[in-house]
Amino acid sequence: MKIGDTSKAGATRCTGGASAMRRVAKLSACCALALSPAAFGQEAAPPADARQSPTELDTIVVTVDRALTGTKTDTKLIETPQSISVVAAEQIAERTALNFQDVFRYSAGVATESQGLDVRGDFFSARGFATVQYLDGLNRMPDFVYGARLEPFTLERAEVLRGPSSVLYGAGGAGGLFNAASKRPQQAFAGEVGVVVGNYGLRQVQVDVTGGLTDSLAGRVVALGRDGELQWDTQANDRTLVNPSLSWTGQDTTVTLIGLYQKDRIGVMSYALLPEQMDAKGLDYSSFWGDTDFNRMNTDYTSATLLVDHAFSDRVRFGSRTRYFDQRVDYRELYIDVGDSWESVFLDPAQTLLSREFYVHDGSYKGYSTDNSVAFDFDTGPLRHKVLVGLDYTDFRRSTREGYSCDWAEGYCWGEAGSMPGSGSPPPLDLKDPNHRVDFSYGYLPWPETNVRADSTSLGYYLQDQVRIADRVSALLGVRRDKVDTTVNGFKVLDGQTSTTYRVGVIGEVGAGFSPYVSYAESFLPIVDVDVYGDPYKPREGRQYEAGVKWQPNSSTLVTLSAFDIEETNHMVQDPDNLQNFIQVGSVGSKGYELEAAVQFKGLEINAAWSYTDARVQEASDGTTGLRVGAVPQHLASLWLSRSFWLGDDLRLRIGAGARYTGDKYDTYMLYETAPVTLFDAVASLEYGDWSLALNGSNITGKDYMAHCTLYQPQLNQGGCYAGAPRIVTATVRYRF
Repeated sequence: MKIGDTSKAGATRCTGGASAMRRVAKLSACCALALSPAAFGQEAAPPADARQSPTELDTIVVTVDRALTGTKTDTKLIETPQSISVVAAEQIAERTALNFQDVFRYSAGVATESQGLDVRGDFFSARGFATVQYLDGLNRMPDFVYGARLEPFTLERAEVLRGPSSVLYGAGGAGGLFNAASKRPQQAFAGEVGVVVGNYGLRQVQVDVTGGLTDSLAGRVVALGRDGELQWDTQANDRTLVNPSLSWTGQDTTVTLIGLYQKDRIGVMSYALLPEQMDAKGLDYSSFWGDTDFNRMNTDYTSATLLVDHAFSDRVRFGSRTRYFDQRVDYRELYIDVGDSWESVFLDPAQTLLSREFYVHDGSYKGYSTDNSVAFDFDTGPLRHKVLVGLDYTDFRRSTREGYSCDWAEGYCWGEAGSMPGSGSPPPLDLKDPNHRVDFSYGYLPWPETNVRADSTSLGYYLQDQVRIADRVSALLGVRRDKVDTTVNGFKVLDGQTSTTYRVGVIGEVGAGFSPYVSYAESFLPIVDVDVYGDPYKPREGRQYEAGVKWQPNSSTLVTLSAFDIEETNHMVQDPDNLQNFIQVGSVGSKGYELEAAVQFKGLEINAAWSYTDARVQEASDGTTGLRVGAVPQHLASLWLSRSFWLGDDLRLRIGAGARYTGDKYDTYMLYETAPVTLFDAVASLEYGDWSLALNGSNITGKDYMAHCTLYQPQLNQGGCYAGAPRIVTATVRYRF
């Protein structure tokens, strides 16, 4: 009895069975194992996959032909007039996805790891714009916050909808939306227990077990314990996670409750020196610039999600998604002062003393969101309609205390202590004799000085009509109305701000599997935050024209070619003068082309992607008009090949390999070019009966590279970089039942 994938979006098919009493007994025993203290604090690493039966494993490409994200209904990709990619759980595991951004490494138009090993969150973009993250159809975080990154082992699948998506989801950027589906309970008993070890001290135990408790009630527990380190010595990469769920199924109703507790204890290091500076001083990409005890990001995240689906009849259905979450974060970082525009990063003529600053962030985040809709199926003559009427509401509350060793707003450091330039700053790092322990009792205790409380509510109404004509043409029409209120420290910064967004598209099969399409979509994204100076951000608004063709000559092939033209106002970029801040520029335009193919040919599974994105600032007051958008590569390409070989009735060898190319990038003012890079990944697994051994590798050649660099001081040729992810190698032993 083994957990398997399915051709339906967000579902899991299990085989095998047992009596109700046996299922309850086995599920209870596995839950006890998953929740026991011994299961945690031991391991660290990538997610394990949920396996299909041997014959199903050869067809994971063909089964992913539907998506929920594009329309909020179970719609075929070939009938959706917008570009969508789906990544199944097996693909997530094979490609060594340690974080959510890693899941989309082989998706067209998606630039992942744009800030390298920056652990504050998942930093990726689609079509040149930052995107928002959804889980089970709900915005997981209404705005960027530190920590609580999605754990890939908890996911059944992930989808990316490219381009604006506000008609259905409200808060969404112009680049697109990433939506993941949680693993959910299944009636048939099945599960897996795995142990993962890897480099950087990676050790992990993971458990996933599901089964029926009664004829109508099923449960599932996903849990893991991780103990490891980051690329920098002494910087932890630890996680404890418990993800229980219950699902009740009646004749016409399904109710699912999903809980999640996630505790992360992770080290921090944001910036590194420029590559040429590191080479000149004999430093490597694992060099640490902070304080071994001070640098940290401790996060505790708890959430509860309720999913309800009810069929009033064959033609009328109700769906509801509701989540409450609570997150606490303790973030502290001592880092190189690469963004100081009024003095050199080196404090001595010999350039051996590195100037450093600190940042402290104590945050409490709470959010409640709900999305409720009714779907109607009916005909008007030759037209088949699927009308969706919905309402969603979000209440997000943020309370933070922040502190800096320097006040960038005034252009000088505060404090009385410290003998080095920049009063109040911590001591510099001596590259000849580095000391990674700072005595913060010496007058520059980094305690938060800025208190911010931001409360935001948003209410949206949406209407969508999917029209099917002659079973060959699909038209999509949608409209939405949003209202947003935001209060920061008791003052209204967005008072009843409203926006109406539209979406329209058509796709039709013209023969030989070809389905050309055109579409138009808009986005509206209020920023529930203020900058480091206490000033509120303006909402981002965007629009997209898209045209393309999807080709599906058979169930084993899906190829999508698209062209797009996007414009967004109030675009956000990293502040070149402050690592911890973001700024808005006037408007940004992005034009480009994408090609993505998923093909199975004579047992060989092929996933290929290529994209060209020309994202440029169209209008700005900071002197960047006409320049490329910072950190956005124009060229992306990837290829993943995999195949299974049966060595006997119960013995199977599976091999996969991939290459991904990221083109050159520039900083905000196009002063420094980050070189292009090609990285290679691979997997080899051996399965015998219910046991499997897998060896996964990411960046297997151990390429040292910078994910993105910014030049802050052109006259001194000095700046800072985000170091790229190093080689990661893991071995996973798994038993499935």
